Amino acid sequence: MIENLKKIEELLDYNFLIDIYQRGYRWDTTQVFSLLNDINEFTPEFQSFYCLQPLVVKKLDDKTFELIDGQQRATTICLILIFFDSKRFQLLYSTRNTEENGINSFFESITDLSTPEFLLNNELEDFQAFDNIISKHWKEKITQNNPDINNVDNFYFYRSFCVIKNWFNPFDEKSKQEFLHKLLTLIKVIWYVENEESSDKKIIKKFIDFNEGKIELEQAELIKALFVLDILKNPNVIQRQYEENQFADDWNLIEHQMGDDKFWQFISNNKNDKNISNKINLLFQLHNGFGKAEDHFYNYRKFEKSSKTTIVEDKLNWDKITTLYNSLEEWFFDRTSYHLTGAIIHLTNFNISKILETAVKSDSKKAFRNNLRSILSDFFKDNGTWKKGFDPQLIKYNESGIFKVLFLYNIALTEVDEKDSFFPFYRFYDAKNWNIEHILAKNDDGLETFEEFSSFHNDIKSLLEVSAKEEISEENKSIITNLLDELFQLIDTSKKAECKRKIKEINDKIAEFFSIDDFNNLCLLDQSTNIKVGKKPFRRKRNIVLNLDLEIKIKKDAYIPIGTKYVFSKKSTPSEFYQINYWSLKDRKYYDDIIKITIDNFLKHEKDGAN
Repeated sequence: MIENLKKIEELLDYNFLIDIYQRGYRWDTTQVFSLLNDINEFTPEFQSFYCLQPLVVKKLDDKTFELIDGQQRATTICLILIFFDSKRFQLLYSTRNTEENGINSFFESITDLSTPEFLLNNELEDFQAFDNIISKHWKEKITQNNPDINNVDNFYFYRSFCVIKNWFNPFDEKSKQEFLHKLLTLIKVIWYVENEESSDKKIIKKFIDFNEGKIELEQAELIKALFVLDILKNPNVIQRQYEENQFADDWNLIEHQMGDDKFWQFISNNKNDKNISNKINLLFQLHNGFGKAEDHFYNYRKFEKSSKTTIVEDKLNWDKITTLYNSLEEWFFDRTSYHLTGAIIHLTNFNISKILETAVKSDSKKAFRNNLRSILSDFFKDNGTWKKGFDPQLIKYNESGIFKVLFLYNIALTEVDEKDSFFPFYRFYDAKNWNIEHILAKNDDGLETFEEFSSFHNDIKSLLEVSAKEEISEENKSIITNLLDELFQLIDTSKKAECKRKIKEINDKIAEFFSIDDFNNLCLLDQSTNIKVGKKPFRRKRNIVLNLDLEIKIKKDAYIPIGTKYVFSKKSTPSEFYQINYWSLKDRKYYDDIIKITIDNFLKHEKDGAN
């Protein structure tokens, strides 16, 4: 018989035989410490129980089971029960210095041995010092006069018992009994009884590759176990083996792809959600619903209910999960669906569930893509007109809508202009932070040397010379020219503090007269690149950005978006207006135009006849 879960107290009347093929008990101090902490910190506020990894067993008689997998966990729990002098299950061994009845006399008498005292605490990072204390005590106090018990198996039993005993030192008796009650009644293991027809002791382990030593069983692993248990109910051995192999292949492929940054950041804007530490869980959330954020086992319980139902349409169905994944994968490899889906997930209030809902309502791929375009259009525009918070003609520096519009522009530019490229959402999220950068610098006053002061003087003087009347009036040009003359005189007299104050005064006028907080003077730069760019004039900023783009291709925390590269290479500016020294009014006009045209083309519905 195969059951799903057992409380620890349900195991107390059992005997577990550990056969000769098993390696010895080898949990280290860290693993024992973690198990104790995890049990102690568990509260049934959101989950009714705490689940450990599986015990895989083969039934020998009504009370005795061969323990195929789970020896490390079972032994540690047994040592905890020994510490409490509580009723416990019995471990039997085919070898390892045991009696004929399989009982290890050292293990049974471990409470008679002296133990060193030390303080374990939650901030402990290095357990080596405590291991050294235990090893020294073992050699000098335990085995020196009793060499017969000096073997590696006994030492590991002893070391874990020392950790357990010292861990409970700060507890009063009431707290100890509360821990014991929790261990017996609220801690469960997944219980696998191997099919008697199978002669392969690793049949389940082959399909459930849980990591030895991991303490708490993560939700995805619990769900995986339910599907395996369901497969094992099939009485047809050949068909069952095929399904097991197919399931294992599917699971590994999906888990690998969902964990890949390129795929994950396409379908999710969440990088570090603890509830999706194993990212395959997102598929289960999409299948069953998300539940409450605090309920880490919501989907497991939904699948467990399905595993017990007799209603055919509600039964566990792995094909539904693979079909769901196949849809995500199809959108991932289709450039247009990829960019539209990614834009919705990263820029709107919708998640991947909205994309799935849209797909169900769409009767063709073309209709699906057009419906995604409508979602984006409705978010940014109202009947084709930019909403107030997103209108590039109105929004200014420091307004929240700027980042979303620039992000949308970069996605759209990749789709429309770079026909063989996919926008790298994962690179966007690997970058540490994003800054809205002034193209014509707002305060390029971080200057320290007279050489820099002179360069600034010449840059601004040249800017005025090439600026058209519609950019700056003659009156305002005269004001800045007079300030530049004053700066030149200060440079000539080597008055550094006065020079810096004059530069700030000039910058304030530049910001006022050239409207540098307008949207058409803004672009995206990651923080790492922005630090290197600093507050430099356009020409020097341009050289840094374009050269850095070549340098950072292999760096993970820096990324220059395609739209920013277009700005500093002036790709939108017609050749008759092209100059590399300044970000002029003409440059800004054509920048406005390319943003509008690119986004409009990205959101334009496909005509009849498209696939």
